[in-house]
Amino acid sequence: MKKIFHILAWFFIVSVSSAEDYIVMDDETETFLCEIVNAIKNGMGYESEIKVYISTDQTLNASAIQSGDIVVNAGAIIQSSNYKELIAILAHEVGHIEGRHIPLLMSHMKDFMKAGLVPALIGGAISAIAGNPAPLMAGVLGGQSISQGMALGKMRQKEEIADTKAADALKKLGWYLFDGCLDMHKKLASKSFIYNEYLSSHPHSSKRIEKYKQYYEEFKNKSLSEKVQKLMKKYETKFETIKKKLQALVIQNEFLGELYKSPQNNDEKYARAVALYRLNKYYEAIKLIEDLPASNIEQSAYYNEIKCMALINLKKCKEAAELAKKLLQSTRKIKDHRDLVVIYAEAVNSGNINSHAKSAIKYLRRILAPKEDDISALHELGKLYTMTNHPDKASYCAARTAFLSGDNKMAKFHASRAISGKDPTIIKKAKDILTSLEDETKT
Repeated sequence: MKKIFHILAWFFIVSVSSAEDYIVMDDETETFLCEIVNAIKNGMGYESEIKVYISTDQTLNASAIQSGDIVVNAGAIIQSSNYKELIAILAHEVGHIEGRHIPLLMSHMKDFMKAGLVPALIGGAISAIAGNPAPLMAGVLGGQSISQGMALGKMRQKEEIADTKAADALKKLGWYLFDGCLDMHKKLASKSFIYNEYLSSHPHSSKRIEKYKQYYEEFKNKSLSEKVQKLMKKYETKFETIKKKLQALVIQNEFLGELYKSPQNNDEKYARAVALYRLNKYYEAIKLIEDLPASNIEQSAYYNEIKCMALINLKKCKEAAELAKKLLQSTRKIKDHRDLVVIYAEAVNSGNINSHAKSAIKYLRRILAPKEDDISALHELGKLYTMTNHPDKASYCAARTAFLSGDNKMAKFHASRAISGKDPTIIKKAKDILTSLEDETKT
């Protein structure tokens, strides 16, 4: 079961499997990465939605996962020298998704079994195609049959295909960033394990570097269009902001005190404010945020998430609610500020501010539509419905939260309570949960 940590204690960091495995829930970073990924997938002609998740893992890696989404390690951003290297990583992973490499690998499971690979190594194979060949290498080096080379060859081929798809998409978009692709592959080569072509799941680094050298030479004198230049300048600026912010979000607590202790620019001040918040130095964090000039209302909203959370921790919930609502009323893209909506609801709930309850409910429902898959938002919405005396709606929120978290027992309990209400929409949605639980039991 997914364990959800308190939103204000961990700054939107959620455990997904163990004490060491976390997803960073940060709208600013997700919005930036998704914008790039969406452009690249459009360049590939891929129509399905791709979500991007940010892991706290500080290694230089990213993974295409079976759901058709991407997990980007914080280290992939922090260790990228510039936005071009990050785009190279994202384009490669989109190439895996567009090529359906994870599902195809699953369909090749019989080949792996014929090769003598035990089931545990199949998991390693999936890990390798997603970006981490180490688990599979460990098993294969233990000694297997010649047919393993054939199975691994399929994986090398998919890596090469993903590289080609990435390059073709960049060319189609007019993003001639092959210097960044080349630099990233050189960086990855410097970090890789000792290579054995027969045993490896990935093509030799030198081959990939040579391929991108050819792309670079071919397009190095080709000018970017004015539109693309403007877009790349935007990406360059935003990359520097989120790189520093992520450092403050994922760095170990013992190093937080020294991080950007003497900030030299606005990005460093922003990161320092995040670090101070994590150190429970709320007044200092607020002061830094108040001194930051925002270039637009969207950036102001991201900056002030920290101020609002600090105010809540200082028991100044009404002030936090007023500020959050003002920002939400000004922004043009509510769904790019899901975190701020949840913070607003948290301020209303923590301060028991009935005058803001209706407004907070409205915003939460907007960010939850249509999928209702945000556990933090559902949790806050349930508390608001309790505050406003709507027990059936509160029960449904609790049921949906438990269902998403994998707690089937609690999901059934709360859904059963929700269907006793009078709201037909809530009754139908609660019954849908019960039906899903029954179907899950049968399978």
